[in-house]
Amino acid sequence: MKFCMNPITFGDRDFAVGIEASAKGGFDAVELWLPHVEKFLAAGHTPAEARAVLDDHGVKAAGACFVAGLIASAGEAKRKAFDAAKARFQLCQALGARTIVCVGDGPAQPTPDDYHDAAEQAREVGDLAASFGLTVGIEFVAGFPFVGTLATAARLVSDADHVSLGILFDCFHFWAGRSKMADFDHLRGVPIAFVHLNDALDLPREILRDSHRVLPGRGAFPLREIVGCIEATGFEGYYSVELFNEQLFAADPVEVATMAREACDQLAASL
Repeated sequence: MKFCMNPITFGDRDFAVGIEASAKGGFDAVELWLPHVEKFLAAGHTPAEARAVLDDHGVKAAGACFVAGLIASAGEAKRKAFDAAKARFQLCQALGARTIVCVGDGPAQPTPDDYHDAAEQAREVGDLAASFGLTVGIEFVAGFPFVGTLATAARLVSDADHVSLGILFDCFHFWAGRSKMADFDHLRGVPIAFVHLNDALDLPREILRDSHRVLPGRGAFPLREIVGCIEATGFEGYYSVELFNEQLFAADPVEVATMAREACDQLAASL
């Protein structure tokens, strides 16, 4: 298994702080949180300087998070979403990331035609990503009315049928939402592009929120079973630790990264 750190787990820290903490905690790869990178650039730095921060700490960009509004937007909203995505694709290319997360958008009351149209538009996303040498992982999000389950994400990616598209699998959204272990049967060769690795408190799924995420193996998810199913698909990519936990936000980022690395190693050893 290959692990990386998403610096959003440290909260809204400076880009360089997140990279340094990840390295000191034992990670040699990160999933770039692009808003952090953009703040770094807005402060007067260049993409080359951002790349140097990674190189100086011996850290590679395993992936990046995120783009949005690309799957079901139309008109001016679509143009703006694609323009924003193009800028972030360019940034990924400059920093060496080859996979980027796309949060699945869509109507509140979808029809079958909406899914057909979304597959067509996802193919456009794939074409744009391919021009930058990127793979896009379409994320299903617990509670979303359009792309809210693993099965639906698999169907969308399958219908789009593009080599530069895959699934972003977030353990939290899998367990907290309406997905089922049997949904892995719906993949039928649809690739998982990237994994967000996390756990959560022992609460009813109906009230689980992102803030309830905890380090892998420190919560109530059947994480070994979930990861076993992911591994059985032939996935060889990165598992990225991504949490939105206020206690971790307030802690020393190096300590958080060190705990995350230990949790990852313990999980790998238990499989």
